[in-house]
Amino acid sequence: MALLNEHEELLSAWRSLSGGEPSNGWRTISIGERRCRAGVRFPDGGEALLVGFNIAPTGASDLPQGRGFSVTRVGEASSGAHEIWLGVVRKPTASLEMFTLMAADILAVVDTGSKADEVRAYYQFLSRIRSWQQFMERPRDRRLSDEEELGLFGELTVVQRMLHAGRSPREVLDYWKGPANGLRDFMGETQDIEVKATVSPNGFPARISSLEQLDDVSGRTIFLAALRFSVQDGGCTLPALVQNVRESIGDEGRVAFERNLLLAGYEDAYEAEYVRGFVAVDERVFMIDEDFPRLSRSAAPLAVRAAKYELDLDLVDATTIEMDELFLVLGGLVPL
Repeated sequence: MALLNEHEELLSAWRSLSGGEPSNGWRTISIGERRCRAGVRFPDGGEALLVGFNIAPTGASDLPQGRGFSVTRVGEASSGAHEIWLGVVRKPTASLEMFTLMAADILAVVDTGSKADEVRAYYQFLSRIRSWQQFMERPRDRRLSDEEELGLFGELTVVQRMLHAGRSPREVLDYWKGPANGLRDFMGETQDIEVKATVSPNGFPARISSLEQLDDVSGRTIFLAALRFSVQDGGCTLPALVQNVRESIGDEGRVAFERNLLLAGYEDAYEAEYVRGFVAVDERVFMIDEDFPRLSRSAAPLAVRAAKYELDLDLVDATTIEMDELFLVLGGLVPL
């Protein structure tokens, strides 16, 4: 199920649950896989995503809290074969749009495996909650850092390449999840792309943000696109690339594109401060498989609750393909 569909399904479920004659407590409906339910809590009407687990009861002190949402044990909303239900609940003053993006992301990545996988699924859930907690606490009223500027330039490079390959703006923007704190930068039905960019001439440092980012569980195929740029006078600046993509997208995807820019922290008001010009010098695409060096949730000991780490992609001895070949491989991701 694509993330956009989950976004729309959540909004539709919350609208239906908000109607009628409510009584105090929870109204819920099954959504996505068997583990999840959309819910509305009365009398305050707070929207929520409820996730069920077959694990020992969780103490309130173990649950992360964030700006705009709370995470709580929801015993009275239990349904189905789950021992506990945890609710991610929107706070009254929080943006419904931002909360829906978060809930759709959690719905898309929460593991729905067997009972033997329950503890790993629980930690995967907590990891995404903590990631959103950090995302929502980032300052927004500033220019991007040099690292963020390069990361956005890399993602926009892939967006532009997809558009030039003949994909429609709507399709491309549906798959571009990086600005909305997606687990990976581009997420399709079963095939994802994570983009890493560097300006280092020696070595290719790639920061991996979580144990889940390169974890190819649940039948998903993950590609890692490594893009190397050099900084040169006369190269393409970030504002120039933003404008090029705007022109390629046209009116069809303008609203979605501008929303993604805001989520990424890019504002035109700071465009004069982005003076670095980037020139592409190398690109490689890896398919993440059992031979690719990485840390992952599915292989890490359960005692390892979270991890961030750095790979040197120049030292990875694996077969690579070029970006244009990737688009052919991903014919089911973004149809021609």
